[in-house]
Amino acid sequence: MDQPHPSHLDQTDPAKADVRDIREEADREIDAYGRDLHDLVLLMPEDRWDEFLRLAQGETSEEEGGVRYRGVLFRRAPVTAVVAQEGF
Repeated sequence: MDQPHPSHLDQTDPAKADVRDIREEADREIDAYGRDLHDLVLLMPEDRWDEFLRLAQGETSEEEGGVRYRGVLFRRAPVTAVVAQEGF
């Protein structure tokens, strides 16, 4: 049977087609922001949160309401990809 072609409803980013896991996607987002990471907050898809916690082994910060990984605060959110909170 033929595989259906991606449509406008496909929510995957073609630029991230070669990403192996959610940690690598997070790493790419962090790298895209450069050096000023202290105030950066990235939102993590709810359905990938447990996978991210397992792979990233970040430091839980209940005070900040998320997990610190590579100096960036990640928060669980109803999003489909890793995105900056300020751009959400």
